[in-house]
Amino acid sequence: MYRTILVPVDGSPMSEYAIPFAIEIARRTGGKVRLLRVLDRVPMDMDFGVCGQPEFEEAGKAQADALKAAYETPDVAVESGVCIGAACEEILRGADGADLVILGTDGRGGVERWIPGSTADKVIRLTSKSVLVIRPPEPPTRALAEAEAERMLSNFAVALDGSPLAERALDELRQFAAGDAHLHFIHVVPRRTSGADVDAAETYLRRVGAGFAARGVHVAASVELSDDTAGAITAFAVRHKCGMIAMGTHGASGLKRWVLGSVAEQVVRRGQVPVLVIRRGRRDRKAERQIPAAAALHESGRDQLSARAFPL
Repeated sequence: MYRTILVPVDGSPMSEYAIPFAIEIARRTGGKVRLLRVLDRVPMDMDFGVCGQPEFEEAGKAQADALKAAYETPDVAVESGVCIGAACEEILRGADGADLVILGTDGRGGVERWIPGSTADKVIRLTSKSVLVIRPPEPPTRALAEAEAERMLSNFAVALDGSPLAERALDELRQFAAGDAHLHFIHVVPRRTSGADVDAAETYLRRVGAGFAARGVHVAASVELSDDTAGAITAFAVRHKCGMIAMGTHGASGLKRWVLGSVAEQVVRRGQVPVLVIRRGRRDRKAERQIPAAAALHESGRDQLSARAFPL
């Protein structure tokens, strides 16, 4: 359950845009939101000492407290804190006490992409916690963020590939998938996949979706035939006006890192809707398996070709 949701803020409208998404999720899960104002270290040539001047930290605390006062609601508690240090390190430290991290990025689509090596990129690669990546529009207003946050949980897509890792996304989504939600399962297979394997993929989607349908969630599923897995997932989300894409990644804590060029990374970079990146746990590593139709997933840059959609 997402009981504690961490939102790093840096004083920019981009980072503040992520707060309503945290509020909406916390409202659904009975959780709380923790705002973390990360301040760069004060330059050593300043006359304020090695660790920073009190005024510098107080200004950051005042900004965090102002956001807390602006966004706290009667049903969602908001905490605020401030720290001085390298942004990535401080966010990762703060994530240790959280269940979900929500990050705003400055990617704008088109030829401008989310920059590898950025703070957001590093956090997603290094944290062991699930991360929701938000790409704000221009201008990033609070009213728009609140509307999009509500839409995010009322109509979203889950990318599945037949593995326990991908299905773990379903475990995390159950906590706020209400009866009025519309949930889309998408499974991408190569365009030359046999009819029998496509049938197997459809059977798989029906199985994993049965639990949600039984709870009154509006569930639909689609087997997409494409050699561009990430492209098919992002195009599907846009086509169906989804407010979020949820998917698993093989990233883990310790020395293992999110693999450059992975499907999850490509969806985050290409996607114009929020992407929930769910980490692999121990149980996933013990039980990983794939159905035949998912065995050859790969990316080659080709466009999406066709799909087989069906209700559950």
